[in-house]
Amino acid sequence: MKNYLFTSESVSEGHPDKVSDQISDAILDEFLRQDPESRVACETFCSTGMVVLMGEVRSTAWVDLQTVARNVINKIGYDKADYKFDGNSCGVLSAIHEQSVDIGRGVAREDPLEQGAGDQGMMFGYACRETEDYMPLPLYLSHLTLRILADIRHKEPQLMPYLRPDSKSQYTIEYNGETGKPERVHTIVISTQHDEFDTDEAMQAKIRADVQEILLPRVKVALPAETAALSTRTTSSTSTRRANSSSEAPTATPA
Repeated sequence: MKNYLFTSESVSEGHPDKVSDQISDAILDEFLRQDPESRVACETFCSTGMVVLMGEVRSTAWVDLQTVARNVINKIGYDKADYKFDGNSCGVLSAIHEQSVDIGRGVAREDPLEQGAGDQGMMFGYACRETEDYMPLPLYLSHLTLRILADIRHKEPQLMPYLRPDSKSQYTIEYNGETGKPERVHTIVISTQHDEFDTDEAMQAKIRADVQEILLPRVKVALPAETAALSTRTTSSTSTRRANSSSEAPTATPA
């Protein structure tokens, strides 16, 4: 059986999807902190200069939704008007209302063992022994790379001073067709939003060099020995997004 490739992607804390997730999580946490019996179905929508909070809540708690949302946005790093999305000045609209009586009736039970479920969803995934986190290796590497990139942006901004919060990471791993075990890193794609600081060609070259000389060495140091020993004969690529560029994922430019 021939070797095969498997690819996973992650997005950073500043990606609109993650911003929305973190705001929704923070709102849920605050309701539960005040009222452990809270039932919260919260959705968040983010766009340029605007956050919309939607959903249904049943709780005795009172939560300052605007403050919670703004604190999350500022903590992520969207705290400058130049970003066109700023926790201090963006609009925050709330369409959160009391939980539907029908849903409440279906969930609430006097006997906790008879507790019902509100919304249902279907997800797929699996645990494996490729990593200490029991995550598939491509996803593990994607997550790790973005965590380290965020650490650089927050804690050592002088190293890559142009970084903005939104970024993506994607790893493709080549697996042995007979054993199913990972053999080498085939392709790495790093995409990041950034300040405009030079010509397109110069920015691309600078960011590619920083990824190769600053980011990836730190990723390798953070890996367990058996993972770090994987062959790294990669086809690497980088992608950049300026503040005024399209929100769609860019096409990576091969190194």
